[in-house]
Amino acid sequence: MPEFLLHSPAAKKLIRLTLSLLLGAIGGAIFYYFNLPLAWMLGSMTLTTIAALSGAPVTLHMPLRMAMVAVLGTLLGSAFTPQILDHLQHWGLGVVTMLAFVTVMTVVSVFFLVRVGKMDRSTAYFAGTPGGLGEMTIVGEQQGADPRTIALVHATRIFVVVFLLPLYLATTSNFDIPNTVQVLGSRPTAEGWELAILGGCAVIGYFLGRTLRLPGGQILGPLLVSAVAYLSGLVHGGPPANLIAVAQVVIGSAIGARFVGLNLSATARPIFLALCSALVMLAMAGAFATVLAPWLGLPMHALLLALSPGGLAEMSLIALALNVDTAFIATMHLVRILLIVTMAPIVFRILGWNKTHLSRPGRDYP
Repeated sequence: MPEFLLHSPAAKKLIRLTLSLLLGAIGGAIFYYFNLPLAWMLGSMTLTTIAALSGAPVTLHMPLRMAMVAVLGTLLGSAFTPQILDHLQHWGLGVVTMLAFVTVMTVVSVFFLVRVGKMDRSTAYFAGTPGGLGEMTIVGEQQGADPRTIALVHATRIFVVVFLLPLYLATTSNFDIPNTVQVLGSRPTAEGWELAILGGCAVIGYFLGRTLRLPGGQILGPLLVSAVAYLSGLVHGGPPANLIAVAQVVIGSAIGARFVGLNLSATARPIFLALCSALVMLAMAGAFATVLAPWLGLPMHALLLALSPGGLAEMSLIALALNVDTAFIATMHLVRILLIVTMAPIVFRILGWNKTHLSRPGRDYP
């Protein structure tokens, strides 16, 4: 390749992306070697985050992440088998529980960020509402909040939840967390025409989600189309283990790359507040799950995964990799995202907080 091409913006971006994925794969392999839970996601996320904070030129490539999210949505559709109809009676109460929990969790989180964190109300509201990182950042900026603080708080929350939750399940409960290959090794795998059909589901679902402008459409569209294929009996095989491992590496390294370029001395305060907020949210999810799981007729670890405030793609991938009530957990997180994206701006206007902009700590970092 000519030398001038190596210095072009496209070549530099490709090199940074390759480095990110390579570090993610190495981190995943290390975690896999030591048989740690959810190895490929946690390993890639950990090593990429360390590299980002150390100044390494890693990058978040949104088109690749969105493509992998579409693949993930298709894989999640494999959980929607005809047998799932026997469990639907638990889902109604699960949705009610989710609505109540999201309301309580949001109130506590926003109160903490305003009173303890001294954030302005607009920034605290959209940073403390456990919705999608992209959606909350965009809407928050439109309402006069600080988008960088919102993005940082959400990225930190997702990192903390995705990292701690599998470790918590592995160390404090009777739930045995195997690695992805062990989970999927005994399941029939989609091959040949079934894989081709699933590929079509990913493409059709992705453009369907974009066309209909569905919240979380990149994952919801492929999930719906794929679920139809499984429920109709058109596809029977489950997702290939290697494909799920690749999805974990891509999504895990994307989480870590969000921390590139941060000045830790300037961002220590919002990161600390996000860490505290995430821990409080996790503790609340654990309390809700412990008390309500027996009443709902659900395993405690399944309800905990459904209520934990991680990202939609990340929590769905954890459920898929661990083979834990994937359809229920993915549906609950879709309900959470749909609820928050729809209602958060409305409630914000009702509160009248868009008319009150106090000083905004956190604007001094790059």
